[in-house]
Amino acid sequence: MKKLIYLFIMASVLLVSCQNKNYSIKGTVADAAYEGTNVYLQEMTDDAMVVTDTAIVQNGEFSFSGVADTTYLRFVTLDENVNYENEIRVPVLIEPGKLKLVFDSVITVSGTPVNDAYNNLRVEQRVLVSNIRKVVDRYNTARAEGSMTDALDAEINAEYDKISDQLTDLNYNFVKNNISNQLGQYMFISSSSMFEPIQQKEILYLADESFKSTENVKRIAERLESLDKVAVGKKFADFTLKDPEGNDVSLSDYAGQGKYVFVDFWAAWCGPCRQEMPNVVAAYEKYKSKGLEIVGVSFDQDYETWTKGIKDLNMTWPQMSDLQYWDSPVIDLYAIIGIPHTVLLDKDGVIIEKDLRGDALDAKLAELMP
Repeated sequence: MKKLIYLFIMASVLLVSCQNKNYSIKGTVADAAYEGTNVYLQEMTDDAMVVTDTAIVQNGEFSFSGVADTTYLRFVTLDENVNYENEIRVPVLIEPGKLKLVFDSVITVSGTPVNDAYNNLRVEQRVLVSNIRKVVDRYNTARAEGSMTDALDAEINAEYDKISDQLTDLNYNFVKNNISNQLGQYMFISSSSMFEPIQQKEILYLADESFKSTENVKRIAERLESLDKVAVGKKFADFTLKDPEGNDVSLSDYAGQGKYVFVDFWAAWCGPCRQEMPNVVAAYEKYKSKGLEIVGVSFDQDYETWTKGIKDLNMTWPQMSDLQYWDSPVIDLYAIIGIPHTVLLDKDGVIIEKDLRGDALDAKLAELMP
């Protein structure tokens, strides 16, 4: 009898254990156009989104359920073939509990601690992004009306930077607190570029080895290593490309040769590069005689486009390129994630500043070459 009672107790414990691992997703879709269409539970792989389960919208509702032995990331996605204006996909962390999803003008997720935290993150993100748009509209309006002043420009840019920093901190704190689960890991991979290198290192320090061994994360780690090698205070990293005449030319032909060298990574197709180029041209004209050299490094892929850009933008300084676009090895060598990207070297070839533009560029050069 005691044995039977023991077995009964063990069976009850196992049943409760299995029940505690159950999850359910109850969803509603406000747009009647989705009635009768499929809703997909998807897994993100290295190659594509793979459907792991399918539900149907009936009377504006759908549901999924199952057992979550471990927590894992899935995406709930509405039918992409329906005409829509709002979001149709949202990541959720599958974990024991009852999840509720609402697809309306925005998507809301609730029901478990991590998903609640993620939903709060999305709410705060929307507020900050809306505030950024207001700041940008204010800037554009002032420019269009001709009411922009130096003081107003500085005020608007300061406000933009403040909100941008708040958005970065918001994402950073969520990722740091959730790097042990797949939702936090997904957020890190998708938003890591907005974090400072030290923030990325702090997050990776907290991550488990299996996550750090994935290809996406290894690329982030490799970029951090490259950043360390070309950090302010480090000697420049040399490379050899072709000049417009087809001759081999190296950065070391100019760097460390007794002049300040401003290395300008650009491309003829890059709108922000073209907008900034008049400032670079003005700096060259002003400081060339005082010991400044500029070296242009292009990420173009077409020779004619590259050389036409040099001429059109009045770039009279040395130029080089391998015409490999974003596949150029220089991208990884200098850990470049966007252009224009600039590096200022002192007379010995040591990096002293990065990403100088506009007035900041002129101010720094005036300090070095009064």
